[in-house]
Amino acid sequence: MERSLQRDLGVYIHFPWCRALCPYCDFPVLVARAEPPHRAYLDAVLGELDQRGSELAGRTLCSIYLGGGTPSLWDPACIAELIARVAAHWHADPSHLEITLETNPIDCSGPRMAAWRAGGVNRLSIGVQSWEAADLAALGRDHAMGDGPAAIEAAAGAGFAVISADLMLGAPGVSRDPHQAPSSVGAAIDSGVAHVSVYELTIEPATTFGKRVRAGTLPVLPDDDLAQLYEATHHALTAAGFEHYEVSSYARPGRRAVHNSLYWQGAEYLGLGLGAASYLRDPDGGGAVRQVNSRQLARYLGGGAARVAERTPLTAHEVATDELWLAMRTSVGAPAAALGAVATWMVAAGLGEIAGDRVHPTLRGFLFADQIAARVVSMRAGPS
Repeated sequence: MERSLQRDLGVYIHFPWCRALCPYCDFPVLVARAEPPHRAYLDAVLGELDQRGSELAGRTLCSIYLGGGTPSLWDPACIAELIARVAAHWHADPSHLEITLETNPIDCSGPRMAAWRAGGVNRLSIGVQSWEAADLAALGRDHAMGDGPAAIEAAAGAGFAVISADLMLGAPGVSRDPHQAPSSVGAAIDSGVAHVSVYELTIEPATTFGKRVRAGTLPVLPDDDLAQLYEATHHALTAAGFEHYEVSSYARPGRRAVHNSLYWQGAEYLGLGLGAASYLRDPDGGGAVRQVNSRQLARYLGGGAARVAERTPLTAHEVATDELWLAMRTSVGAPAAALGAVATWMVAAGLGEIAGDRVHPTLRGFLFADQIAARVVSMRAGPS
């Protein structure tokens, strides 16, 4: 597969603490029953940066992303120091980077947002999830109706030019017409946010929702209804001028997320923190290594090799395969010739369309992204 030789790098930092555990969450999260160890955790992350960053000379740092968990709980002074150290490691000017902070709406106070901006954050991803009280209650969120839109308004007033809102479709037990976009979609458009991430509720087995599904006590939205909600949401956002550039991502022109786009382009990213994942290419540009940190806090804080839970080498053939199916989660698509019979199947099934020498997923293709990925992997199974 054709690809750029540019060595773009994104750095992801995971802050694991939350006030409460959402019933659908399967991320590396710790419930903060007391004040999180702000400085001790920062020292551990900086230690990992010093240890691993030396392996990544020659890369061009283009984004820093603080996710979680709830990184907006972290002491803003720690966030500022971390941003400065990461940028300095690659001799980057923070003002030329996309620096994103995931935030809980209730953390978006004036003083905290001023501190975030002063520390270099220039993009907020606000976990609104819904503008409807029934959805928030069904999803077990710890913020109330009105907190999300208030946070967006406050962030705009604080000078953040790029604000993203998360929306979740399929809150269990909430009755609505699946042929109509939820009112939250129109509210997000009217709020003026530059980016909207739309996620369908996924039930992970180890979560509270997963246990309730197995017990038969969670009224999950049927797949067909969820697909119709996704389609209605898509039409509402694109009619308002948003570009659908990735399965779950919509942006106003010029406001696509730099960091998230790295994942779908097969670019390198360094993950720092508890449970964080990295994807780093071999120096010769052929294969790559996926690495995942431990989810056990004591192991992570202990440093060294003990913090690594999993390390998976990938051959050049596996890297090229991954790049193909990742590309089919985006509006850019992939070369039709590289997809071969999969491209033919996609077009015949209404999952893709040909434009020039590339095949692009249709809206239906986005809905069947996992099935397309499985076909790509199956097609390329075997020796390179």
